[in-house]
Amino acid sequence: MKKNLAAVLALAVGVGIIGAGAGLAAGTADDMINARQAEMKVNMKAMKALVSMLKGETPYDTAAVQAAAKSISDAQAEGVAKDVWNTSSQTGATVKSGAKPEIWTDAAGFTEAWKNLDTAVAALSASTDEASFKAAFPALGAACKGCHEKFRAAE
Repeated sequence: MKKNLAAVLALAVGVGIIGAGAGLAAGTADDMINARQAEMKVNMKAMKALVSMLKGETPYDTAAVQAAAKSISDAQAEGVAKDVWNTSSQTGATVKSGAKPEIWTDAAGFTEAWKNLDTAVAALSASTDEASFKAAFPALGAACKGCHEKFRAAE
């Protein structure tokens, strides 16, 4: 009996923790907008490092390319896990969003833009030398630009 009670309590605590985590992940619209903006800042930092290598301002470094690609993928995965592109986050109470309504009214287009980013990051991750990096980078730039032009408001 004690074992069953302990198992039931452990399960209840576990479910409670998971449920609380899910609630925290969703957050307010302001929380989701802040999380989206943090995701984009990670992407911007990665792009700056990659562009610096592309221009020859810093030496090419395979490990740095891999790290930049991973940071973009990880930031995107975290955003997906937190559901930061949820329709309830279109407008914040106190945080201004640069996201255009088209993200939600053209969900298929937005999904396609994310797929383009995924494909470009995968190609970048597969690069093994400076030549393959330079061949893969333009698709990443185009994916970022394409999404920003259609789904990001001008500042």
